[in-house]
Amino acid sequence: MNGPGDKNGPEEIRILYREYLALAERLERERKPADGLFGMGRKPADDPCHDRFADDLEAALSGFASGSPEPEAVREVLAFIYRAPKEHPEPLSIFWMLKAVHGLTADLIPLLGPDDAVLLCTQYDQDYPRRERLPVQKKVYEALKKASRRK
Repeated sequence: MNGPGDKNGPEEIRILYREYLALAERLERERKPADGLFGMGRKPADDPCHDRFADDLEAALSGFASGSPEPEAVREVLAFIYRAPKEHPEPLSIFWMLKAVHGLTADLIPLLGPDDAVLLCTQYDQDYPRRERLPVQKKVYEALKKASRRK
């Protein structure tokens, strides 16, 4: 069972996000106006911290899923991950990464209780309307919809 003190519990995932956001935002603040222009310098979006965050999150979510988490803990983690891009629309390098990692949640969605799946599906549909969904959001939405039909 995963709880607040477990290595791959909801708090561990929040810590990953906090650390990633702090580093990525610092890179954006420290960027020089010409960074990345004409191939010179490095843009903050090119920093390896983005890939490292995705890899670390994937490992944490895999560990979390394998620990037989309670459905409430799964709902908490998914709600947090799905809400993150809405809370960090700028800078775009961070926003797009926060949207992209939604795809890493596929193995957790079937672990939701049906009522939690309905709530998350409804919220996801409001936060990511069909016309704005990228392929990863379409897959997440369909998986949430399928999980909500298990009633």
